Amino acid sequence: MEEKLLALLERLAQAERALLAKEAYRLGLSATQAQLLVHLAQRPQGVVALAELLALTPATVSEALAALERKGLLERAQDPQDGRRFLLRATEKGQKTAQTLKGYASPLRRALAEVDGEALLLPLMGLLAGLVRQGVVGETGMCLTCRHLRREKGLFCSLLGLPLKPFDLRLACPDHQAT
Repeated sequence: MEEKLLALLERLAQAERALLAKEAYRLGLSATQAQLLVHLAQRPQGVVALAELLALTPATVSEALAALERKGLLERAQDPQDGRRFLLRATEKGQKTAQTLKGYASPLRRALAEVDGEALLLPLMGLLAGLVRQGVVGETGMCLTCRHLRREKGLFCSLLGLPLKPFDLRLACPDHQAT
């Protein structure tokens, strides 16, 4: 069973990456540049955090970010928590480009509409949380790896004092505290 699931995950990842690359190239970007821009349009981050999040080397990320800056899609801002560091964030042009890029996933969205997304969500998040705990992928701030999540009677966020449904769970919460 595990081999079939691994093969399935590999095929799905290949399909997602191919769709992203096709849309990125149409916009004059590499797939890596597109992936970085979409992330930075949602949340400014530094090079090291991005490299860890996307399992890339800092050199690869720096090169892609420099290209995005040259294209006017990113800008540097001083990190408010550490004045020695810079965060990268999407410019207005970068935000618009990131929004356009998100259209790459339309075929995936149509395919997901044909399956029970609610039944898939929690197990897939659990798989990702397991990879985070093993150090295979970087911590993104997901609820399943947060010390505030309680599972006594369902899912409950002790920080917010709210019960959570699977669709309420976040992949990147700004208040996340690792377990």
